[in-house]
Amino acid sequence: MGIVVRDLVKRYGDKTIIDHVSFEIDEGELVSLLGPSGCGKTTTLRCIAGLETPEEGFISIDDAVVFDSANGIMVEPYHRDIGMVFQSYAIWPHLTVFENVAFPLRIRRRPAADIEQRVARALDMVGLGEFRDRSSQQLSGGQQQRVAVARAIVHEPAVLLFDEPLSNLDAKLRDQTRAEIRKLQRDLNVATVYVTHDQAEALSLSDRILVMHSGIIRQQGTPSEVYGTPLDTFVADVVGPANFLLVTVRDGATVLADGTALRAVGGGEGVAMIRPDRLIIGGASDNALSGTVRQRLYLGGHYEYLVAVGPSLLRVLSSVTVAEGAAVTLSFATADCIILPAITGETTPWA
Repeated sequence: MGIVVRDLVKRYGDKTIIDHVSFEIDEGELVSLLGPSGCGKTTTLRCIAGLETPEEGFISIDDAVVFDSANGIMVEPYHRDIGMVFQSYAIWPHLTVFENVAFPLRIRRRPAADIEQRVARALDMVGLGEFRDRSSQQLSGGQQQRVAVARAIVHEPAVLLFDEPLSNLDAKLRDQTRAEIRKLQRDLNVATVYVTHDQAEALSLSDRILVMHSGIIRQQGTPSEVYGTPLDTFVADVVGPANFLLVTVRDGATVLADGTALRAVGGGEGVAMIRPDRLIIGGASDNALSGTVRQRLYLGGHYEYLVAVGPSLLRVLSSVTVAEGAAVTLSFATADCIILPAITGETTPWA
């Protein structure tokens, strides 16, 4: 077993940041903690790393207990078998690339020949072998990020921890590095926790996603599960772009406020969720809504439209070219319209 977290609780004063969180990550599995700022995802990661001390709970790494509140166990970070990549990279500017990567081995007092071999292998894995003697101040942001990854893997840890490692990179480099991290993690076959607020990162990288909100896990599952069958509007909105329409039940049918009937998955009063890429401009399907194009944005391979349907504005992604102001029909399948519960007391994404 790679990582086990049970009933983890972390408080700052009287504020509970993590509220009895439990999950397990198998060897070779990459699990993303996804959620907005303040949801507890980075604090959870820091508790696993030993950089935060929880008030309650249990954590084991590769079957070694590193925290157990019931038995008074708290293993220091440098005694935990982890490799961690920080958001800021934490590269030492006065050291060369080689010395930055060698640091975890030097503090473990590994022989010089072993350090040479391991650092060379780690740098080759991240494509920086030829940069070993370069000053870290001469590196681009993407190269610094690779140095941070090489340093995290050089001592062959049991688990890898990533804290939003791509947030400082531009969009194109982010996409490239994301693929490189996934390939590297698969090659190493280690349990990995990846913290992000970026939907695309979580969906593309993960074997499983844990969606966090207010210190709890709201939903967990494969990317296709949490994207395609969210449990509520919060998860639907966090995992990807979504349209929400209030619905009610009349004479046994699910209907919008104007009485338009919907064929949907699920039933009862609540919110109909439809992904923007599942709305078809024109065509024929199970459902059809009439609207007017209010805005059109060209995104290269497709357009992004805002279509007014009654009092609502629906986001639509389509390769069809339609002028602003045009009347359109949006069609969509029953399977792409999911009725979710309206949750009392929360800020709703359609408000």
